[in-house]
Amino acid sequence: MRKLEISRVHDAYARGGECPLCDLVAEAETAYLRSFEHSRVMEPEVRVRTNREGFCAPHLRRLHAADNKLGLGLMVHTRLQLVRAQLEPELANAASAHGRREPTRQAAAAASRIRDLGSTCYLCRLLEQDRRRYIVTILYLWAHDPLFAPVFRASRGFCLPHFAEVLDEAGGSMKADRLRRWLDDAGTLLRESLSRIEDDLLAFTQLHRAENSSRGTEEVRAALGRALQKLSGVTRA
Repeated sequence: MRKLEISRVHDAYARGGECPLCDLVAEAETAYLRSFEHSRVMEPEVRVRTNREGFCAPHLRRLHAADNKLGLGLMVHTRLQLVRAQLEPELANAASAHGRREPTRQAAAAASRIRDLGSTCYLCRLLEQDRRRYIVTILYLWAHDPLFAPVFRASRGFCLPHFAEVLDEAGGSMKADRLRRWLDDAGTLLRESLSRIEDDLLAFTQLHRAENSSRGTEEVRAALGRALQKLSGVTRA
């Protein structure tokens, strides 16, 4: 069995919110980014992995906005060296290709290699591993902890992207009877959540009518942000 994150999951559900997985992943992401402001950036194993995987554009922007410019510069320098070494043969092959079709084939191969080099991110991979552990933990607690099931049923479910991932894990790990019961609980939460946000979002739009002097409730004022999170997983982080 994978390592479970029981205390973190309980804490996330205690905080409430539209999607506990969003909160858990955002918390882990912030912790990883902060770790790169300190000694983690120089750990040999980390340097090997960041050289090989690099970072996606959003994580590079957040690392660049942090204080450890020197550490980031060292990581990017060795990543550039690896990228250069891997691109050079592809570029040379493309430039020296002959015939009617070979230049086109070599150009496509170089383009594919460039895309491959930009498709990996060390931090995204860590977060994917964490997210899988959180999902496994939620499903385990729902199935085996009688105190967690009512907490789960009182929650607001998940955002749609994370709900799809939870469904994949549940479908691949649960037997049919348990899966049906899980789908009943989770599906009810999703329907109720979407209906509530739809009503709140309509009330939010009414706040902006000239003849409306009401400030609305806090839930209504936050409806747009909650709707964005529910639909796409966008969070304040």
